[in-house]
Amino acid sequence: MLTLTKRRVARVERDVGGDFSVPAATMSSALRLPPAELKNRLNRGEVKSQVEVGQGEHLGTFRLTLRCGGRCWTATVSADGTVIDEVFSFDRERLANWRRRHLEPSQRR
Repeated sequence: MLTLTKRRVARVERDVGGDFSVPAATMSSALRLPPAELKNRLNRGEVKSQVEVGQGEHLGTFRLTLRCGGRCWTATVSADGTVIDEVFSFDRERLANWRRRHLEPSQRR
């Protein structure tokens, strides 16, 4: 598994209801996917997200996770949407499994 911690995202949006929203350009950068590829994967329902609310000493923060194939972006975010830290990981085995399920044999690398 490859893990990168270099910051790429400074903020995510939060609406008046308190829900987080990650714009497509931000999602593309976070998942290291070209915009057209991200759009295709979003349309196929392959991008999954999760929000966890901080408890105890992490109260007031949130963990946002985006997953797509073997790619995973996790960020700790403050209540105002400021990204405190983020980690991108790339699981080669998970990506290989995704390719076997979704690509024709001639498209696999």
